Amino acid sequence: MKRNRSIILLSILAIIFFIIGFVVRDSAEGILFDKYILEQIHNNRNPMVFKIMKLISFIGSEKFLFPVVGMLIIYMLIKKKYYISKILLINSLGSSILNNLFKQIFSRTRPLEFMQVKQGGLSYPSGHSMVTMSLYLSIAYILSKDIEDLNKKRKIYICSIIYIFLMGISRLYLGVHWPTDIIGGYIMGYILYYLSIKILK
Repeated sequence: MKRNRSIILLSILAIIFFIIGFVVRDSAEGILFDKYILEQIHNNRNPMVFKIMKLISFIGSEKFLFPVVGMLIIYMLIKKKYYISKILLINSLGSSILNNLFKQIFSRTRPLEFMQVKQGGLSYPSGHSMVTMSLYLSIAYILSKDIEDLNKKRKIYICSIIYIFLMGISRLYLGVHWPTDIIGGYIMGYILYYLSIKILK
């Protein structure tokens, strides 16, 4: 029963992801609430908050994550913790490759009129959001899988979810993504995380 519910949930999430993707395909405009949210953020920017959001965004970038995760994977391989290494690899490099593939498929233009920093590439789904969702949930899983105390488990996941949320906010604050890009990134990041845990278990 639990497995059936999980399959239904993942199927619904995948359908939502692809519906958004094909609606925004080859588009340079926002849909639904996209433009309204970016306008509200644009009209209420704060220089200090901008610096904080820029830092959060950098921590979620490939320039920062790949060297850090790469060293962690090598360390886990040395310790012969191959299961953990596979999870980290799939949810970092695998997530990034899959994200680039989807971006080529949907070819959505970034919200150029709202951009506050230089950012190349395509927009849907958000790479920062997708990789952060899959990677940090997998890290939370790794850190908590041998902990029996449910409160400690929850705290680990809550910390991960807060950071994942802030990553999405930072990308909106910098004006480099539409809100639906963030939603799409979160959805596919979660699907990848869930499948990697179940398949490798």
